[in-house]
Order: sequence, then C-alpha cells, then structure tokens
Amino acid sequence: MELSPFPHHGPLEPGQSGPQSDLIDDLVRRVSERRVTALLGPRRHGKTTALRAVVDRLSDSVTSVWLDLYELASWSDLAGRLDRALAPIGGVGSPSVNELAARLSLPLGMLSVELRKPAQQRPDPILIVQSQLDILVKASTSEPIVLVIDEFSGIVGVDGAAALLRTALQHHFQEIGLLFAGSEPSTMQMLFTDRAEPFYAQADLVEARPFDAASVDRIVRSGFESTGRSAGSVSAAIAYVTGGHPHRVMELADAVWSRVAPGDTATDDDVTLALDDVVRAASAGLERLFSSFPTGEQLVLRVVAKNEAIFGGYADSLGLSSGGAQHARALLVDRGYLRREGTTLTIVDPVLTEWIRRTFG
Repeated sequence: MELSPFPHHGPLEPGQSGPQSDLIDDLVRRVSERRVTALLGPRRHGKTTALRAVVDRLSDSVTSVWLDLYELASWSDLAGRLDRALAPIGGVGSPSVNELAARLSLPLGMLSVELRKPAQQRPDPILIVQSQLDILVKASTSEPIVLVIDEFSGIVGVDGAAALLRTALQHHFQEIGLLFAGSEPSTMQMLFTDRAEPFYAQADLVEARPFDAASVDRIVRSGFESTGRSAGSVSAAIAYVTGGHPHRVMELADAVWSRVAPGDTATDDDVTLALDDVVRAASAGLERLFSSFPTGEQLVLRVVAKNEAIFGGYADSLGLSSGGAQHARALLVDRGYLRREGTTLTIVDPVLTEWIRRTFG
C-alpha cells in the first residue's frame, strides 16, 4: 500500500516534522542557549510533534527528561509522573540518577507501588517531589539535561506545585534547559505573565501559529509531487478551508490525495468531496464534543460559525444574552476552542466550524 505523504494521526515522528522546521529550529536555538521557553497553542497545533523533534535534534548533546502534566490531579499524581520521567535516565550522571535516588530510598520506577499503600504507610508526595527535583538538579551538574514539560497548564490543578518547581529549579536554569508547552493558551499566558504566579516573567513565550498560505502550498505541492501526482491549484482551497490549522491541513490534504490517482491532477471538486469525507469521519466525535459544552457555549459557537456577532440580532434570536455570551466567550477562549484577534472571533478547529454549519444550517 502506498504511504500518504500527509501523516496526521497523533504526534508525528521527528522525521515527519518538516512543515514545522522553522519553529523547531527556533526552539532548538533557545534551548541550546538555556533560555527558558514556553510553547503556546491550541490542541492539535503540532506542539508535541515539535517538542519530540527538538528532543531528537538535541539527543547527541543533552539528556532529555519528558514530563507530561495533562489533567494532573494531585501531588501523588505529580510524584508518579516525575518517577516515570526520571526512570528512563537512571544511568545518567556521576553519580547516576539511580544512585542519587537510592541514597534517598526512592527506587526509580517503583513509586506507584509506594503510593498505593495504606495512608499511614504512604510517603509524603510533596517531600517525594522535592527529592525528585533535587535528584534532577544534582544529575545536571555532571550531565547537560533538558526538562520538557508538556501540558504545563495542568499544574494549576495542584496547589503549590508551580511554586515548588520554580523554587527547586530557579538557580539552575543554566544547567537544566527548560521547555514548556500547553494547550490552554490563556492559562499558559497567565502562568508566565501574571505577577502573582511563580513563573512570572521567567520564560520566552513562543506561539505555535497556523500555517500561512505559502507554507500550505509548499506542503501540498511537495506531497503530491513526491508521489507522482499534481496538486493543481487545490492548495489555495485547502489553506482557505482549514485556515492553516496544522492538523486539519494535513488531514484534508491526505483526503484529497487519496482521491487522486498517480499521474492525475487534483481539482477543487476533489477538495469538496474530501471535506465531506473528513467531516463525516469526525462527526461522531464532534457531536460528543459539542454536546459536552454548556448551552451558552454551544450558542456562542453556533453564532461564530455563521460569522455573526455574539451580541447581535442572530444571537438574540437564539436566546443568547449579552452576559451569557460574554461569559461563554471567555471560557471558550481560555480553553483554546475560540481564537480572539481584536474584535474578531474564530473557532480554532475549522472542521468543528464546518460540522456546526452543516448541523444547524
């Protein structure tokens, strides 16, 4: 079976991250210069793929520790995730991470067993996290280390965790490279720009932006040509329909490509039919997602999908009050479902936009 030149299922392997080469080059430079960096962007904007590529590029010169804080629930949860992050680098350093952990009676990779013991026998997870961070700092004195924290916005779910992390690492930013990423743009902005937050003004903020039209054209044309096909003029249509959304660009390009035989040229009709395929495939998931929103958020999404004002006549006709619209808009922007640029609102996922238009007319 011929492999598609437009992979889009899950985070991609480093060798498949070509469309994000400029972003990856920028992140590698910042991390190499030990500039604490936070990568911001909505879900499915290629952040994890970019982080993986950065880790791969740096693998010959530094040791990377990958910590995922998605839906972090408690101090015990944080301790368990740090344990899993440190276990793969047990042999790193002199003394090694394993040796440092053994001195503190923390056998790497086994912490989950300890945390499942009865409450009176269970170790204090806050003290464990402090020890784990101390181990990381000590190991960095003999081995360059980069700590990659994905979905960093999850840390707000554990009171005091961000403060402890900053206290442990703030004097070691030259030994430990720090690279954060998060899918809730407003929360990430708050963590680094709010004076009340421990990491205030501690990081360069880099945004994972949608692809521009030139990038989409380059991606689409090269993918078609590499497999003996011609993209014709469809790259403009793909860019327009997707708004440059990285995941949706690759998904729609793949759907168009699958309709074009080797030696043939793609047409706008192929784009139309491919979009039908993409919306149909995503429909069940989008319906579940839409149903999970409170009524006020559903109405705001419907209004925005029709390119109407959330304080206008169409919103009124749906029973959306001004106060309800304002509240729902703020929540949708905070969670990365809406993008606000000046007075303009757009739904981040163009396929969700298309599904709403088709579902509600």
